[in-house]
Amino acid sequence: MVLNERQQQIFEWIQKDGKVSVKRLSQVLYVSEMTIRRDLGEMEKKGLLKRYHGGAVSKIEGKELPISKRMYVDEAEKRVLAKKAERYLSNHINVFVDSSSTVTYIIPYMRKYEGITLITNSVKSLLCASQYHIPCILLGGEYHEHDMCLIGTMAKQEAMCLNVDVAFFSTQSYSDDGIISDADARQSEVRMAIMAHAKQSVFLFETINLHRQSLYTLCKADDATAIILPVDE
Repeated sequence: MVLNERQQQIFEWIQKDGKVSVKRLSQVLYVSEMTIRRDLGEMEKKGLLKRYHGGAVSKIEGKELPISKRMYVDEAEKRVLAKKAERYLSNHINVFVDSSSTVTYIIPYMRKYEGITLITNSVKSLLCASQYHIPCILLGGEYHEHDMCLIGTMAKQEAMCLNVDVAFFSTQSYSDDGIISDADARQSEVRMAIMAHAKQSVFLFETINLHRQSLYTLCKADDATAIILPVDE
């Protein structure tokens, strides 16, 4: 795998910091942002990184990126999904968001409404909600660093006791025959516990999650209130 000197520098920085921006690379390498984007595009084709709008994150072959990096991947698509999901928000409701990076993008829309309480098992979502002064309930449990969320028996039991007005979810896979699934059994357990008592269950799927199936089935499309896709099919 041949990299030019500039690309080698980019690769070393991204391995060290996990994330780089086009603007910063342009400044330190004294080349145009267009040149940097071209370098990142070539490096992505070689499987060395994953691009997002304005930069790139490191890529671990065969593994899902941690949420701290995954947040920036396909950001434009995540924003489209969140905008579509806003129709399920209203004043004075309890809203659950799961530990996916996709549904985190719904949180900024909540500040437009009165009396919303956010419920989540995601520390990342808690931190996001705090920026907008949205009241938040965080489920307890075992901390899962990769996705910055709480899982396990305690999280599941607490989720089973909650009655939420609308719950937003995203999982790794949505198959052509309507099976919603994920590779993480313990995160799926929390989602299922919330779904059992949620008035509305709304799933958001990026393009990358379509036409595939993971190990653990969460539910079928018919069990959801709505399935939101980037482009209506």
